[in-house]
Amino acid sequence: MLAYINTFVIKGDDRVFEELMAAHEEYLRTQPGFGGFELNRSDTRPGEYVNIVQWSDEDSHARLRSTKTFQVQVTNMLGIADVSCSEVVVAGADADVQSSAQSV
Repeated sequence: MLAYINTFVIKGDDRVFEELMAAHEEYLRTQPGFGGFELNRSDTRPGEYVNIVQWSDEDSHARLRSTKTFQVQVTNMLGIADVSCSEVVVAGADADVQSSAQSV
């Protein structure tokens, strides 16, 4: 399982971003290899969110990234948010999730 972890800092209305992400999650659920989605809002930094998306393998995620719907959704998100990606630097011995440093 691969985990993609992105931090978004919203430049506009949080509600609009949350609606975009809800639609994005619905689309991801239809894609082969999708493993899970989580959007977390910071309780100490207004307008900051961490998104964790899991995929069974890199090929599934690559196929998703090549779809027109994904590209449009990401363009819409980036219109109202700055994004940075994360990668695992320390993990427990029993961790079975790998991280990729690719954004959204």
